[in-house]
Order: sequence, then C-alpha cells, then structure tokens
Amino acid sequence: MTPALFLNGKFAAQRTTGVQRVAEQLLRALDAEVPVGRWTLLCPPQARPPALQRIAVRVVGPAGLPLHLWEQAVLPWAARGGCLVNLAGTAPALARRQVAMLHDAAVFDHPQAYTRAFVAWYRWLHRRLARQALALFTVSAFSRQQLAVALALPPARFNVLHNGAGHLEGIQADETVLDRFGLRGQTFVLAVGSANPTKNLTRLMAAWQVVQPAGVRLVLVGGSNTQVFAGADAALPAGVLRTGPLGDAPLAALYRHAIGLVFPSIYEGFGLPPLEAMASGCPVAVARAASLPEVCGDAALYFDPLDPGDIAAALQRLLHEPALRAQLRTAGLARAAGFRWADAAAGLRAAL
Repeated sequence: MTPALFLNGKFAAQRTTGVQRVAEQLLRALDAEVPVGRWTLLCPPQARPPALQRIAVRVVGPAGLPLHLWEQAVLPWAARGGCLVNLAGTAPALARRQVAMLHDAAVFDHPQAYTRAFVAWYRWLHRRLARQALALFTVSAFSRQQLAVALALPPARFNVLHNGAGHLEGIQADETVLDRFGLRGQTFVLAVGSANPTKNLTRLMAAWQVVQPAGVRLVLVGGSNTQVFAGADAALPAGVLRTGPLGDAPLAALYRHAIGLVFPSIYEGFGLPPLEAMASGCPVAVARAASLPEVCGDAALYFDPLDPGDIAAALQRLLHEPALRAQLRTAGLARAAGFRWADAAAGLRAAL
C-alpha cells in the first residue's frame, strides 16, 4: 500500500520570507496536480494556510505551543503513519520517515551572520537529516555543492528544484504604497532583503553615498530578526528609505514602478527577488556571487559585491542608460518565464 504523504505546515503560521514563500508556492503547485486523498497538510492551530482543492488540511496539537516545540514534538507524532515532506528548511529531528528541503548551507559558510544558538541548532539538524532523511532537496546547483561539502555527502544526494517566478502575476498591485512612502511620481531604485549581514547592505550604502543621485531614492524592503541574525542594521545615508517588510501587493507595485532592482547579496541559496523583479519587468543589477549567476543568467547587470566602487558603477549605469534598462527588461522577462513552480512541484513528485 502506498504510504500517506504529509506536508509540514509550520510555514503557514510564520511571517513570509524566502523559505516560507517557496513552501507555499510548492504547496499551491502540488495542489493543482496531486490526486485527491493522498496528501495532507498538517498545521498548528495558529496557521493560515491557503485555500486548497486536492490537499487536505488537518490542524494538530494544542493551541499556544511555540512553533519550534510544535514541529519537534507534535508534528512527527501526527505524521507517524506516512512520509513527512518538509519544504521550509526545518524538520522534526525525530520523524521516522521524512524528506527535507535544505535551502542553503549558510550556517556552515557564513556562521558569523547568525546567533550562536541558531548556528548550533541548524548545523546539528542538517547533519541529522543528512544521515536519516529518505531524500534531500535544495534550490540550486550552488546550494547542492555547498551542502554536499558541508555535510560530507555526494552532490547526487540532493535533488535540485529551482524556484518559480510566477507568484506575483495574479496579484493586484497596491499602488497606495507609493503615497504611503512619498514615492508617487518619484524615481527610485529598489533593494529587497532582510537585515542579514550577507545581504551586504553596508557596502550598498557606501556605494549609494558615492553615487549620490539627485532626486532619486533608494528604497529598502525587508525586516530584521535579532533572534536569528547577528549584528545591526546598516546606517542609512540621505536619500535612503527603509519600509520594513511588505506584503505581496505593495511589493508588486514597487517592482513595477522602480527604475531597477539592485541586489548586492554575497550569499544566496537561490535569490528570489531578482527573479520576481524580472517577472515584473523591472531591470536587475545583481552581485556576481553564489547562486545569482545561475539564476539570472545573461539577464542581469553584474557587479563585484565586495567592491563599493563597482556597485556604484552598476548603479550609475542603471540610472543613466535607458537603452541598457530596456535590454535588461526584455531579457529579464524571458529569463523569468523559464522558472515555473509547476516544474518544481513535478520534480518533487518524481523524486518522491
């Protein structure tokens, strides 16, 4: 008899960042294809899962439990009769039969970016999953190589499922975000990312001070979490606006109105914001680092993320070369069209 398949629904109770985005989009893509009655999403009581047609939703465990405790104690018991599928980077250490997606090897490659407790837990959990998971997934060839080295595994142990790019297509852009932050009719460059030190905001700020474009704003979208990330936010020079985290509708509006996206991250397992920008027709300038060349191909303007002068030069080109922006816009739309959540879901099902 084919075992039941259970999905870890912890992500549906968390604020949406990159890994939660991936889990939700894979869930939606699976729901469009899987047979009715085979898959069940197991959720904590505070979860807000999307409406699903083919995948059942079951709330398990008492209300009020911390999410970490729910995942480690309640979830493996609820999934004991089948195989548990974990898509958001974490998993219960004691589940008997499970598969897991590890998005990157950042806790091994850049431990200084995180708190000691966070690094210790995730290193231990990753090593346990490397030994015990029935299958492992990741989001790029870059992450597969880094994880294989960190966990002493053959790269073939990881199935690569690239992220998709179409999740903002059906979103009604919330244009009021332009009025809320005084951006209506203004020229602005967009940057999207958390306060993780690997996002390289300090060098971006230094580059912006070199450029000092008159009448142009740099808009930073993203939040911070002192329980996860070590260090403080970069100081903001004149002309820079930090919005904090935003939902999909206002973010879609910013992508569509920005003169371009600058993405200086020195470490990404995949790098969704450049692909989101491309799919929205927003020209993209990115760091020549980690997974970003794999994801962006020839559809982005590249710079050295460790050289503020090179970042500044890329910003100057993005601001002052309309022909380049038009070329990047066309190339970006074509590049983004090749990344589909349905393909990632099909890869997941094939591996299972």
